[in-house]
Amino acid sequence: MSRVFFLALLMMVLEPGMANAQLRMSTSDAQRLRAASALESRGDYQGAEEILLELLHERPDSDGGLFALERILRHQGEIIRILGSIDSFLEREPESSGVRFLKLRVLTDVDSLQAVRREAEVWLDTQPEDRVAYREVGRAYERAFGAAEALRLLRRGRGALGPNSLAMEIGDMLAAMDDQLGAAEEWALAVGDDGSQISTVVRRVQALTKESEEAAKRVVERLAASVMPARRKAAARAALDLNIRSLVFGLVRDAANDLEGRERSAFLSDAARRARDRGLNEVASWAYDQLGAGASTLAERRQFDQGIVDAALAVGDTVGALEAQIRVAGSFSAGSVDRRRAMAQVIRLETVRSGPSDLRSMLRDFIEAFPNAPEVDELAATVAAVLQSLGDASGASAVLDGVEGPRSSLERGYLLLAEGDLEEGRSALLLAHTGLPAADATAVIQFASLLGRLSSAAASVLADAGVKAHRGQYLEAALGLSDSVAGLDLEEAPPVLAEAARIAVEGEERELAADLRSRLIQEYPNASETAEAALALARYRAQRPQGVEEAIRLLEELITKRPNAAIVPDARIELQRLQG
Repeated sequence: MSRVFFLALLMMVLEPGMANAQLRMSTSDAQRLRAASALESRGDYQGAEEILLELLHERPDSDGGLFALERILRHQGEIIRILGSIDSFLEREPESSGVRFLKLRVLTDVDSLQAVRREAEVWLDTQPEDRVAYREVGRAYERAFGAAEALRLLRRGRGALGPNSLAMEIGDMLAAMDDQLGAAEEWALAVGDDGSQISTVVRRVQALTKESEEAAKRVVERLAASVMPARRKAAARAALDLNIRSLVFGLVRDAANDLEGRERSAFLSDAARRARDRGLNEVASWAYDQLGAGASTLAERRQFDQGIVDAALAVGDTVGALEAQIRVAGSFSAGSVDRRRAMAQVIRLETVRSGPSDLRSMLRDFIEAFPNAPEVDELAATVAAVLQSLGDASGASAVLDGVEGPRSSLERGYLLLAEGDLEEGRSALLLAHTGLPAADATAVIQFASLLGRLSSAAASVLADAGVKAHRGQYLEAALGLSDSVAGLDLEEAPPVLAEAARIAVEGEERELAADLRSRLIQEYPNASETAEAALALARYRAQRPQGVEEAIRLLEELITKRPNAAIVPDARIELQRLQG
């Protein structure tokens, strides 16, 4: 008993000293590694090598020193000299996969391929059931001998480790050999029974450059066919991330039906987010609807309904968006600001499906509930525009009666123009522009100003085109103005033709706009509108390689023939850009 007590006492005395010695050794190692790094950064590779060799002589199993030495010797082009230090390390740490792989990499770099095979077999004999060993040897074989031999090695590993082993690595080799569908089969196995590797597999499929769609579908189909809920859930996740539209909705729905409680809610929330990010709005809308059905509070339900609104509108499902928006509005207290804003959005959505009487009734109710709401001006203008497009001009006028604001004034102006009251219509347009966004205001001012400069006959034609453009009938408006030019005098024709081109651009009829501007330049070369038309036409032509030469010609003629035009500085910049 006294002997045991003595030994215990001796250890208590010695242990602090031993610990301090280890700490000093560790500190000394760190200091030498920092010193070597400092010399390396200054380009003194020889000095850094001396420090690291000294460290490895004292501590052959210092992996930090060994990998630092690798870097130094590579800088010097003498990587083969590290092999002795690697062997010394492995004598003490034979199971170090990182250092064994380093040796294989070095042997490959120095083209010692027989040694690569020999060392690989030593490693596998040392750790015959180690997945990491087969994986790293496979990587080394791919570098040294190519993907086909690496694949044979990995399949040998599968025989040793069991079915489905090394599926990720085997899939990688098959992909490297352009067998994308074979790779997909293996990657589907690699996802695992718990689905934990789905993100890794998705990244690999996304990186494929050939047959990526077929491979993506193969992975998803294999996962979806599983009896394991986790793999079916992974199938839904992959279908979302890989944007497989033909399968995704059913897979998300089926996966959600496999789940309950918080796990189901978490899955649906994640599915809704991923679906929205990838434009799968039908899936997103369904997921939000499912989440909303299980909401425990009005605020929670409102959050999901707002997601439904956004997703439904993204795919043009106004009816679905409207139903959700009505629920959003109903979730707020009467008379609140939030209720007002939500109801305004309901009316905007209703303009797509409701008839004139319903729209007038909804707007009237809104104004009664919120008489001074800032949305009244915009809503009245929106409803009036819809009524006018439906041929109910008197109803549109009645809706605007008593409403003041830039949008309602703008709509009132176009109503007056449609009725032939050009003077009052023009005045209403000029009144409206002060409250409009700058881009809209500029177009309105130009249009109203041109109305005031033209003869009554030309102004009537312009007013008719303006009303049509305001209703979205851009092509008809632009063509009508273009046809009317033949009956106008030399002073009125150019600005009318320029306005026709502007309307065509607004309606995204860009080729028509280019034709109109080309006609303006050719038929009215001395008109003030020609300079702006030439610059716009040059920019349009320059968008295509075959049009650059014509664009340069247009700009050069503009600069030489109209050197004092206000847009010449812009033309010079554009010309310099095109000429390089």
